[in-house]
Amino acid sequence: MKNNPNTALSFWITNISNMNISLYDLNLTVKAHTSINLLDCRHYHYTLEQLKLSSESGSIFKKRDKIFIRNVPPTVDNKNIEMVHSVFLPSKERSLYSIKQEKYEELTVSDTEYAEQNADLADLDQKPLKSLEQK
Repeated sequence: MKNNPNTALSFWITNISNMNISLYDLNLTVKAHTSINLLDCRHYHYTLEQLKLSSESGSIFKKRDKIFIRNVPPTVDNKNIEMVHSVFLPSKERSLYSIKQEKYEELTVSDTEYAEQNADLADLDQKPLKSLEQK
């Protein structure tokens, strides 16, 4: 005879700390901020006697400031978020901004024209900034 999941026993514990908690007598680590049913036969193979002994004098008792035994299972809030297809999402093919390629006449100078305009400045790179003879 199979157990009905609605009438099955449950032993819920909740880790309220920011750290993972190790229950050494049950050989189990409870992740931070999670609730688990230790009598869930799909995941755990504990007896009710083991869990009661651990909660009375074992690792659940010693870590009672971090682990709480729940009488009621946690509720799962499954909110279905509907997709709104009327919302505009930009694609990668089109941009919201138009990029203009403008040419400025004052910036279109050839290399030879630039060299001729700045030929008098080329000698300044080799001269020292301060004269050492003035001291």
